[in-house]
Amino acid sequence: MDGKEKLELHVFGFPYELILYFSRDHISFLTNKVDADDHSHHYIQFTVGLEQPVSITVEGQPIQASGLFLQSSVIHQLQGHQQWQWYMLINPESTLGELVKRAYLQDSNVCVLGQDQVDQLRQLATKQLYSITSQDDYNQSVRRFMQILRLQEQDHEFESDPDDRIGDVLLAIEMFPSHDLTVRALSQHMYISESRLSHIFKQKVGISLASYIVHHKLRTAFQAIFSGVSMTEAAVEAGFSSSSHFSKTVRDKLGMTARSIVQNSRFLKV
Repeated sequence: MDGKEKLELHVFGFPYELILYFSRDHISFLTNKVDADDHSHHYIQFTVGLEQPVSITVEGQPIQASGLFLQSSVIHQLQGHQQWQWYMLINPESTLGELVKRAYLQDSNVCVLGQDQVDQLRQLATKQLYSITSQDDYNQSVRRFMQILRLQEQDHEFESDPDDRIGDVLLAIEMFPSHDLTVRALSQHMYISESRLSHIFKQKVGISLASYIVHHKLRTAFQAIFSGVSMTEAAVEAGFSSSSHFSKTVRDKLGMTARSIVQNSRFLKV
């Protein structure tokens, strides 16, 4: 990496240590503060080292790689060494998750990316991703991400339901108080069985409804916290039974503590 890129990393690293983007089917973040003991999480993990190769131990096996995909629910450790890295945690039940599994994780729990792909992904992160402030800009970055990785972008596009039930469900999810939001509540609202609603949602949106609701509640809680609401209040308002329930969910899903995510960070809902 040349001096210019190091300077750019220094610039986007100040004054934040983590820049967080919450999307419909994934969470993306740039950070220099990841260090995690043995843990696993629900998401497929994408990681690229922006300054140095990534140091990761997968099921006891140390690996160094410039970039990689890691299958969901695999025990691993992360050694960040205070170096900037780009992470994307992808819901494995989403269309994007299925595309990644098909292209990169069919034969192994870990796939090390080629150097040409890594170089392009580093450019994307350091030239574009870190400075994003709008959903349109972020969507453009995700499209470029998928092009670099040769994922079929058209398969990832949302297909509208002809009778607009899914549009109604998505609107209801946004309108429902988060603490009342469940699959049962949505099914009653839509006058359809829970199993039928879950099947249609998975078919059309590319992610299970239950997973989408948990993801939505996490996003709602973090959005409130970054707006100045206390963690306890934000957790309960988002539908978690307590701040400890929220913290455990964050740890289980993301492999990081809620407080480490919040401290000295910037948040963008995309």
